[in-house]
Amino acid sequence: MKSLFTYITIISVWLGVSIVHGAAPQKVYAQLQAASVEILVNGRLAGSGSVVDTQGHVLIANHMAPGDGVRIEAQSKSLGRHALKIVARDKAHDLMLLVLPPRKEAYSHLALAKNQPKAGQPVFLFGAPVFRHEVMISGTMARGQPTYEFYDGAFREIFHISAIAPIGTSGGPWVNVKGELIGVQSAAMTVNGAHQGIAYASPLASLKGLLKQKQTIQSATLQTGVEELWGQEPGFINKLPKDFRGLVVRQLQANGVAAKAGLKEWDIIVAVAGKPVDRTDELIDFIRSQKLGQSVQIKATDREGKNVRKLSIKLVPIQ
Repeated sequence: MKSLFTYITIISVWLGVSIVHGAAPQKVYAQLQAASVEILVNGRLAGSGSVVDTQGHVLIANHMAPGDGVRIEAQSKSLGRHALKIVARDKAHDLMLLVLPPRKEAYSHLALAKNQPKAGQPVFLFGAPVFRHEVMISGTMARGQPTYEFYDGAFREIFHISAIAPIGTSGGPWVNVKGELIGVQSAAMTVNGAHQGIAYASPLASLKGLLKQKQTIQSATLQTGVEELWGQEPGFINKLPKDFRGLVVRQLQANGVAAKAGLKEWDIIVAVAGKPVDRTDELIDFIRSQKLGQSVQIKATDREGKNVRKLSIKLVPIQ
């Protein structure tokens, strides 16, 4: 005969609520509600954000206000409406750090998690989807490691999360089951404008880095996107030599450093710094490990794997 404790344990697991490892979703919601804000850019709701320390520092997505000279404000039921001052940006992770006006009373805030949740673990997003207020969205970590996605003209390091993240949740906090901050909502996987159920979140390590430095972080770029070869149409692949490896040049920035060095749309990068490359993560990890202003050596072919060239490309910061 099962004990009452056994039945309670079974019910707790079924509900996805762990007394030891997490909090009830209602408690998580209350934490998010107290520490989250809506972000207004020039008076219009542009997304969401969260207060991350007692001094009133706020994290949002950089793409919400990419340029200077805009008026950025935070509003919530508990805080009211206040101007925000830009502190720093990290464009490689689509992050912006701002700060609320100083005050004697400590700001309610979200604590940063110690570790990124593992693939399969539940997470929550809080924001203002499609101009609705204070909405919490459930999600599931979809990858065990960060990766790169190309949007807004550059590669951004992100985590994939299984969830629908509508317009208006950009910049919103992703938290674990304890209500601890693990990421900032950045973008989503779409096909022809249709959401595919995968959200992109700036990873925990990048949040910690920006909060620690409190100054703009610059990362290197070739000013071009690339796509893995096995993602191309059969007609493209069939024209290449057998067992050909490389990365296809796509969304090449006109007048960017790669284009000026001689790289062309649909060229194929086959090696960087003398090493073969066929995965996006390999290339971007290498580029991010290099210093700004440094030149990297790229070996590329045309779209049929012919006309091999060696190019020297000077790295510049993500704009």
